[in-house]
Amino acid sequence: MKIIDQKNAIFHTNSKVVCTFSSSFSGKWVDFFKKCKLENGACQKNKGFTLIELLVAMVISTVVAAAIFYAYQGQQNAQLAQQQIVDMQQVIRTAKYIMIKDIRMAGYDPDGMAGAGITAAGDGSVGNPLGFTFVADGDYRDNNNDGTTDEPGELESVEYDLYDADSDGDSDIGRKVGTGSRGVIAENIERLVFEYLDLNGNATTDLSEIRSIQITIEARVDFNEQRQSNVNNRILTTVVQCRNLYF
Repeated sequence: MKIIDQKNAIFHTNSKVVCTFSSSFSGKWVDFFKKCKLENGACQKNKGFTLIELLVAMVISTVVAAAIFYAYQGQQNAQLAQQQIVDMQQVIRTAKYIMIKDIRMAGYDPDGMAGAGITAAGDGSVGNPLGFTFVADGDYRDNNNDGTTDEPGELESVEYDLYDADSDGDSDIGRKVGTGSRGVIAENIERLVFEYLDLNGNATTDLSEIRSIQITIEARVDFNEQRQSNVNNRILTTVVQCRNLYF
């Protein structure tokens, strides 16, 4: 390669002009030429990525990818935790609604002849139920299994306690009506506690003195699910006035 015109920075190789620059570039073409090379008759910049630059780019890409992954995983865990909380709250609210509706009927006996009232004052643990009766002679059922439907003063009995419905290690709240089998009204229950109060709000074990019942339900995450680190058991406590026992 030889220079044809130094002033106008004209380069020549193999009798062919391959790069030209105007005179305004005079004095700078040498510096530019040092940064270029002639390859196949073309003037190209001799630039590229060094190994260090490639390694830095790979490290940055890895860090960004890891950040995206952990952000996604954190979002997934937060969503699962929220769902577990919602499930537990729904369980105890459902159980509360059903039990309050039943317990308020305890002792319902319009004629005062059937002897309705509290029949068992267990604490709610396995084998220690809360039991009560009330007159149900208008429900079109044979509640006392004597072969007669809706006979006057016919009593219906209800029991509540904990039991393991499907032997999976999780306790469930069972509801038993009459001589039938228990039915599950709430699953994954850690604790069910009944406390019995008299007219003055003091604890009592005398069935005839019971006027209200305090219910405590503690729900937990299903044993088959992985508990999220920020999810704790949910506890609900409420007091039910047994209005039919005041008379």
